[in-house]
Amino acid sequence: MKLNPGRWLLILAWGVLVAELFNAGMGFWALKRVEKKAGTPIRGVFLPHLFQPVFTLKDPWISWQDRFQVVSGHLRVRYEPLSLLPGRKLRVQVWGSDLTVHLLGEWMESQGLSQARVDTVEADFALPDKGPPEIFAFHLNSPELRFNLTKK
Repeated sequence: MKLNPGRWLLILAWGVLVAELFNAGMGFWALKRVEKKAGTPIRGVFLPHLFQPVFTLKDPWISWQDRFQVVSGHLRVRYEPLSLLPGRKLRVQVWGSDLTVHLLGEWMESQGLSQARVDTVEADFALPDKGPPEIFAFHLNSPELRFNLTKK
């Protein structure tokens, strides 16, 4: 049986659609696992990337431990697909740009400001099922703030 070029194109289009739906589902699952392990809701426009374990959040809203809130900008999140399996540490790398951050509590008092503009942020961390996150790297560039943390 010989398939004509139109039928091959249709099969290829269906394959790409199924792969993208699977990838979007995996990205959404990763986002929900991060929410659960971080103990905070994460909102924003969810945009999965084609054929990569990556998604983008446009205009994210994240509040973390009454220390800070991210209220606008762009976050790109890369996750390790195998780390989504139960009982494994969820490994995540985050890149952010043009973020607006509200500082809260002790951080607001120590920095002397309530809002900061963040030009870029890069974070590499793992979230275990229990206990604090393992932070491998965290770099933040801002006109008002500077912070770097790297695990040796």
